[in-house]
Amino acid sequence: MDKAGDKRTPLLCAGFVAAFLSACSSGSYDDTPASQLHIDGESIFLNGPVTNEVVQQLRELSAEHTFTRIQVDSPGGDPLAAIQIGGWIHRQQLDISVKNECLHSCANYLFTAAANKEVQPGAVVAWSGGALEESWTQQWQSYLIPGVQHIVEQYLDRFLRREIRFFERIGVDQRITVYGYDEHLGCMQEGIQGFYYSVPDLLAMGVSRVQVPGSSWRQAFSDYGEQFCKVELSSRPEVIKI
Repeated sequence: MDKAGDKRTPLLCAGFVAAFLSACSSGSYDDTPASQLHIDGESIFLNGPVTNEVVQQLRELSAEHTFTRIQVDSPGGDPLAAIQIGGWIHRQQLDISVKNECLHSCANYLFTAAANKEVQPGAVVAWSGGALEESWTQQWQSYLIPGVQHIVEQYLDRFLRREIRFFERIGVDQRITVYGYDEHLGCMQEGIQGFYYSVPDLLAMGVSRVQVPGSSWRQAFSDYGEQFCKVELSSRPEVIKI
């Protein structure tokens, strides 16, 4: 493994174990505010982390209301819960509007699944790994709690299988979640919280109909801070083959 990979292994393990333990519990995040859902006409608004509770609330609300749009402001959350919500967004052909942020599992599974995608001025959509990357258990087995390894491996296997099916159904390159970790394209500098793509590169991966009001496609996302790294797929066309 290269030095950059060595630096991120403990961080990725810690992040995964936190997500795993959350997924095995009630699905709530003790250290973060509870998610809020509210309705305005045919729009539903999600503010907060993605959890199993959000999945259940969406099921109940969608049984009584018809939605055409979801607005999100989310740091991400439980990936399996996010895959369920993304599947619902795709089946209902909902549009998505991002206010402030859509990170991690929100970017992976909610943003990619929507019919039309709006990124409001100043909002951030950024990726930071998925099942393809988290399944490398051999890279951080020494960090696992004794007796938990088998359970974690089962969870990872289920996560990977569901993610593969999800991206096949929505027609998006699954590697969108991990291109930032490619040694030739990578965003491996210390302090990086996530990576993002240009509008043309998103389109090349199957993420179409992305709008950034008040900005041309060339200028889109140019105001992202230094903690987010731009992945330049267009400079290495041999890497991506859809």
